[in-house]
Amino acid sequence: MRDESAADLLPLFLRLGGKLALVVGGGPVAERKIESLLDVGARVRVVAPDASDEVKRLAREGRVEWLERPFADADLEGAWLVYAATSSPEVQRSVATAAEARRVFCVAVDDPPNASAYSAAVVRRTPMVVAISSSGAAPALTRLLREVIEHVLPADEWIRRAEELRAQWLRDGTPMGDRFAQLVREIARGRD
Repeated sequence: MRDESAADLLPLFLRLGGKLALVVGGGPVAERKIESLLDVGARVRVVAPDASDEVKRLAREGRVEWLERPFADADLEGAWLVYAATSSPEVQRSVATAAEARRVFCVAVDDPPNASAYSAAVVRRTPMVVAISSSGAAPALTRLLREVIEHVLPADEWIRRAEELRAQWLRDGTPMGDRFAQLVREIARGRD
């Protein structure tokens, strides 16, 4: 894998609902990744020789497919995304290499050199989704920034007003260049 800077990254949001995501590893870090994938409706396959009680419970309930064995390249078959969440540098590298060969993006947890994608700290306030990444270089700072952003995101009434204004602009044919200034005036007026 090549060394990348933040300028080399394309931020985007993935729709993984109904799509297969692979998690290699079955410990506490893998648990968090599994939960985030389940939260967005992904089908989750877990490959690990052993797993935490939580991962075992999810498998028993049929919420994840758990393959109780070491990773094999073929485990990536049909996957759209893979998380390498193990404590083994060799396994991490093996997952990343196999993913690269299959053109599957790999989030290698705490292992930026083997990652082709990075997780983000996420703030959700429907319909807003804000994601922050340090490209794996400073995860604690990323978490801190997420907490700061949670406190400054607009209140629900701002979001409702922005949605109302957008509908009005579309009805009235308001030029794109005029919309931002109108939104700022509306929000400022609401804070008085």
